[in-house]
Amino acid sequence: MQINLANEHWAFLSTEPAGRREVKYALVAILISVIVFLVTAPFARMQVAQVPTFVPIYVSSLVICDVITAALLFGQFNVLRSTSLLLLAAGYLFTASMTFSYALIFPGLFSILGLPVAGPQTSSAMYMFWHAGFPLFIVAYTLIKPTRFEEAIQTHRRIKSARFAICATIAAVIAVVTGFTLFATWGNAYIPVFLNVNRTSALGHMVLLAIWLLSLMALLILWRRKPHTVLDVWLQVVMCVWLFDIALAAILNTGRYDLGWYVGRIYGLLAASFLLIVLLLENGRQYARLVQMSVELNVANQALAVLTRQDGLTGLANRRYFDEYLLEQIAVAHRNKRDLSLVMCDVDHFKTYNDHYGHQAGDECLKRVATTLLSCCRRPSDLAVRYGGEEFAIILPDTDLCGVTLVAQAAITMVADMQIPHAKSLTAPYVSISCGVAVLAWDADMTAEELIATADKALYQAKTAGRNQVSRLRPIGDEQPAPSVEFISS
Repeated sequence: MQINLANEHWAFLSTEPAGRREVKYALVAILISVIVFLVTAPFARMQVAQVPTFVPIYVSSLVICDVITAALLFGQFNVLRSTSLLLLAAGYLFTASMTFSYALIFPGLFSILGLPVAGPQTSSAMYMFWHAGFPLFIVAYTLIKPTRFEEAIQTHRRIKSARFAICATIAAVIAVVTGFTLFATWGNAYIPVFLNVNRTSALGHMVLLAIWLLSLMALLILWRRKPHTVLDVWLQVVMCVWLFDIALAAILNTGRYDLGWYVGRIYGLLAASFLLIVLLLENGRQYARLVQMSVELNVANQALAVLTRQDGLTGLANRRYFDEYLLEQIAVAHRNKRDLSLVMCDVDHFKTYNDHYGHQAGDECLKRVATTLLSCCRRPSDLAVRYGGEEFAIILPDTDLCGVTLVAQAAITMVADMQIPHAKSLTAPYVSISCGVAVLAWDADMTAEELIATADKALYQAKTAGRNQVSRLRPIGDEQPAPSVEFISS
């Protein structure tokens, strides 16, 4: 079974073209976000109670979502080797790392000895670095991603060592986040005043507006870069929610712990969750496809095994399976101390039949003979085989000389009873067969090749004696003399 990998690459979010269903779901998500934003925006400056547990819950959830999303994207990169996927995974790892660092230095959240001392503007600077960095990763992802779907599966040629690229990217992201953190703490004296106590300054609003415009630019670039994949569509949803997050939590509000700040943080968590949910659903779909492909492959392997053991014309077992089965039954006969019989059959004067009636009639004749021989196999262990050309064989486990002779006689009689005309036969007016039988005693030291040669010798004797009859050889054992030949006319 040949699997066309060129058609399988559409299963990934980053290479699957966005259909109407994906666009519809994305629009619904954006519409709900817009409604919530429009309802909340007029009340963004409303002061509400400070909830000390909100920030740790928020940042821990955000870090977990972003880390899992980055891991899933790194996993897709490991398969597709796409540079754009590597950058997007780096972007989510950057937000996870920045969120974690932001939590460590957030006022009153943690008190860990040995950490750099945060100043009054440290958390604001970290927030701005964080929210300005992610849109830049989105822009880089958009500009580098393939412009055609057909190119997406071929990008593995650009990056040969996925593990090295992933490790280098993780190290680079951690280094950048560490640099921002050190600057925001040790260099706090050089940071302008963005926040007065819990209120955003005018300069802070200007910088945050610039960051919002940067995020809007990233969204527009992503939207204009067509065609869109499923991943592109959901990234647009993420960036829309990201814009609402910044607008409510940093621009339209007055500062920390007002309604806009809380709702904006919830928007940020939603932005981190959207793509994660889609990736997890994709993983479930991929697993279902893998199970389905495994089942189909198993069925195909079974069908292929049957085909490799079956003669294409007659439907009987072929020579390959005959050799395997005979060896197996010889071993069983020795183990169970039972005889094994072999019948070799040949259609009499078949060449003249083909010459006179044509090859199509010859094929039809072989099919009918094969059906007759198959009907002589009454037990599950009996096997009828097309040995080659017009020659057939029957393997009869646990069968003595008398039993195999009766089977061979029955086969000759049944073929004759079909009365297939054979005008050029020198034996009978109808198609007939000759049979040679041999019995291997369970205590005989004899190979499969020797058993076949013995049965073939008996067949030759039957044909020499006039055809349309059975020639049999007595059981062969180590202590017995050379087997004698007996002829039994039909």
